[in-house]
Amino acid sequence: MAPSLGAPLFSGADADLYAVGADRVLRRSRSGADTVGTAEVMRHVRGAGFPAPRVDAATDGDLTMELLRGPTLLQSILGGRTSLAGSARILVALHDALHAVPPPAPHEPAYAALTAPSFAALDAPCGSPCVVHLDLHPANVVLTADGPAVLDWTNARLGPAGLDLAVTAVVLAEVAADEDDELAPGARVLLDAFLHLADPVLLRHLDAAARTRAADPGLDPSEVALVPAAAALVAREARRS
Repeated sequence: MAPSLGAPLFSGADADLYAVGADRVLRRSRSGADTVGTAEVMRHVRGAGFPAPRVDAATDGDLTMELLRGPTLLQSILGGRTSLAGSARILVALHDALHAVPPPAPHEPAYAALTAPSFAALDAPCGSPCVVHLDLHPANVVLTADGPAVLDWTNARLGPAGLDLAVTAVVLAEVAADEDDELAPGARVLLDAFLHLADPVLLRHLDAAARTRAADPGLDPSEVALVPAAAALVAREARRS
């Protein structure tokens, strides 16, 4: 029987996050999605030195992992503690570090998870396959005492690095393109800084990134509706960068 955990610390599109003691959290999928593959991916990248949370257990839709202490990058931006230019540098550096992680061999447990059928085909042209996160944005980065670390590995696959960069650009552009969002002006500045620093190969993957993002089951219809405008904004801003 699943343990009683009290009120969640946070609720996302498909999962709730609960405290488990003083130094661990449990991510419980409301859809019962398998977490074993996600755990193997996290163990793989962490074993290669990438800053992902330590995984303690994964079973029946539950993922128990270490509690990362610190604000998210988004919270730090909103609190004025991290500049938009500095945030762009953090995002690009995390991408670079992740894409340098050696992919698992076919016999390793993480390989099956990273090559499983995705919510969107990773058929973008160009680039050797590497581990891609496909949801690396300021709300999924925690600024710990040891440096930035990355959360939410449910979308991770093997794919081209440029696609991962392009998905991040589209996510930033979704906020920038939303005229009703008070964060839109700052998101535009962050997007421009990110595009200035990121490998311009991401533009070759922009169409695939838009398809990947629009097919993400974690998005609601209003968010999906912003994706075409966001992709168009990335294309325009990239030409200026």
